[in-house]
Amino acid sequence: MNAGAVLILNLKTIIAGVICFEKFREGNVDFCSCDPAIEDRSWSTFSFLEALMLCSMRCSQTASCVAYNFINATNQCQLFNQTLNKFSVLPGCQYYYRKVVNDSDLSAIGENLTVEADDYLQEFYINGINVMSPSRFPHAKEWNTADMYNLKGDLFVIAVRAWNTIAFGGVTISTADNYIVTNSTWKCRKDLTDGWYKINYNDSFWTDALEGLNTYYPTSSPLARYKWIFGPQACEHCDIYCRRSFIKKDRLCLEKHFWEIVLA
Repeated sequence: MNAGAVLILNLKTIIAGVICFEKFREGNVDFCSCDPAIEDRSWSTFSFLEALMLCSMRCSQTASCVAYNFINATNQCQLFNQTLNKFSVLPGCQYYYRKVVNDSDLSAIGENLTVEADDYLQEFYINGINVMSPSRFPHAKEWNTADMYNLKGDLFVIAVRAWNTIAFGGVTISTADNYIVTNSTWKCRKDLTDGWYKINYNDSFWTDALEGLNTYYPTSSPLARYKWIFGPQACEHCDIYCRRSFIKKDRLCLEKHFWEIVLA
């Protein structure tokens, strides 16, 4: 495939030149970026597929472009120089972002997460996908030994389920530079709700996490200095569910895109 070629795979993955773009979706839900675009144009005289290919190529050939919206009804192409911060969910508007293919991809975050749960970790989700496995979290059932998880690519949501037996129960998750850290910006609860780990899940009714130190660790342990979070209700022999969304749903943006499509 030459540098100017475009390969569309089931409209979910698009390869433009040497760059691979992935459609941002969860189940049957398509996401649409509400961030400021660095370029906004329409190819009304072209077919849907032709316009989509042109949009992909335009982003791949623009050095600062890392993602784009494509709106079907108007063949509208919006380029972005930042990863997703605000989004809406609207049929006919699709967000594509540069996919991390290997460790040398510059879009990879490449952060190491320190993860520990008291008493033990049961599920760990990144962007709605459960990445829990014995090889990734060999110390999941050890309350006094943390695991390191290597995070790559764009980060939208972290969700975790832990189990507490007695006394203090909680979770600590952080990176060395505190780009990610468990604090009161997270949400926690002890009751299971459907889809609690998904990107598009509405956690507005969840309570802000309580944060503090875990005094059950000796002062010599790094875990004693980390910020821990736990739910609003102390419980024993219970599950603890916590999540943190790094993107926001924008209702005004949803209305704007809706009227653009209706009036097209």
